[in-house]
Amino acid sequence: MCLFRVLLLMVGSAVTAVGADNCPAAVVGACCPPSWQPWGHSCYRLTDRSTYWYHSSVACHDMGAKMAVPYSPQENEFMMQLAQMETKFWMGCRDIINEGTWVCDAKGDGEPFVNWGDGEPNNYGNEDCLVSTPYYHRNGNVNDETCYTIYRAICVQRQANYRCPVQPTRAHHFCVTTGQLPNSCLLDHVITEFVTKSNPRCASACIKEPRCHSFNIKHNHQGQKLCQINNATRCNDPAQFQVIDSYCIYAQECIN
Repeated sequence: MCLFRVLLLMVGSAVTAVGADNCPAAVVGACCPPSWQPWGHSCYRLTDRSTYWYHSSVACHDMGAKMAVPYSPQENEFMMQLAQMETKFWMGCRDIINEGTWVCDAKGDGEPFVNWGDGEPNNYGNEDCLVSTPYYHRNGNVNDETCYTIYRAICVQRQANYRCPVQPTRAHHFCVTTGQLPNSCLLDHVITEFVTKSNPRCASACIKEPRCHSFNIKHNHQGQKLCQINNATRCNDPAQFQVIDSYCIYAQECIN
């Protein structure tokens, strides 16, 4: 039996509201399929594996999306957070036809926001594709790189029109570790993560993700609250339920 001291995360009507498969209009303008993260009126996700730029573009296309490129500093910040565990990731632009003329896949409003690194782009060794380095690794700088390097990519569905399935609403009660288990998280089971401002939004994301069995809430290197969706519970893998040296709480659906 898996036993741990718990604190009820949400109660009463608040649980029912979070459990509904509706998109809170005050939070985002897009309703996204499972595994996709909303921002503005678009939906985003990382490709499943690292590969060449062209193959990453095809992977996005197969999901009904385009390879993403930011069109504002705010969108760039969101993408950096989404890919913060990656050393680099592909962005949806290349200048393979005319050197210095960058053509981008996913069109947005205005011109793409490209935070070039020092001395970039330099076309060193015939570099025709765009990569970005998340803040965790190197300040979110962008540079050109050979298209046959292997990275993951961020895909985007602009003006997403996915309709959340209407299902009977039921209350969801999540219990979080407290007391004797401070700063404890389930490790090596994260399937997706994103920055959030509240614990209920993390719980809502878990409810909408069919593979979610629990979630961690911790702080990233910028001090922001990070929601990590897990594909298991601490009862499934007790060896990976560990105390870490920074803020973290763990939650799973309460067992009646």
